[in-house]
Amino acid sequence: MRKINLSNDTKRDAEVAFGTTFYRPSPVFKTADGKKILNERRVRSTIATMDATLVNQYGEGLADALVNGDPEVDMERFGLKVDGLKKVFLTPEQKVAYGVTLSEHVYLPDGTEKEVRLEQPTEANIAVDGLPLRWTGKLIPRQKALRMFMFKKSYQVQHVNGLTYDFLFDMAKKLAETDSMMLLGGGSKGADPVVMANGGTSYRAFLEGRIDGDKYTLILRLTNMELKPINA
Repeated sequence: MRKINLSNDTKRDAEVAFGTTFYRPSPVFKTADGKKILNERRVRSTIATMDATLVNQYGEGLADALVNGDPEVDMERFGLKVDGLKKVFLTPEQKVAYGVTLSEHVYLPDGTEKEVRLEQPTEANIAVDGLPLRWTGKLIPRQKALRMFMFKKSYQVQHVNGLTYDFLFDMAKKLAETDSMMLLGGGSKGADPVVMANGGTSYRAFLEGRIDGDKYTLILRLTNMELKPINA
């Protein structure tokens, strides 16, 4: 499992593990005669057979072209098996774009675009040799947090030895007793968003704790979307 550096409310920090521990079984599909079905990627269309390309090529005569022939099917490539795909950006002319600059669009709750800004490169700030993620002291009741934010990812934080067990159990106990979630922050003052990997998304991070006797569960929940009412 990956490591993360956490500090608690007394500014003590420790290196602990985190990861996803749940198992999601995959359904097995079979044919009527019992043979196992395998999923494969196959070519359905190419740039030359896309709807937009055909409309530009035939215009109002597209319907007649479809009746009289098969311009929407690339006979040489249709159905070919595809392996090793890579993502590329295309220009409006369907050419490969180089030197792409990405931008971030910010929207108001009613869907109106607020601003467009250049996407900033991000660096992971959970590394064990860097500054620990800090308790901000901002507790939010669990039910309120679930109504305020849409959590996109969740990780279970786990101890790696007896000392870190006591460290994490105490965190989980305090959060469970207040039925609250604690906002975490990165950077020297704990005011920065949390970034899990270089080039990754910036998140607001919350810790949720549960206990059962001497057992505990500490969950790191990540969100980059706040739920706000739309003003009438």
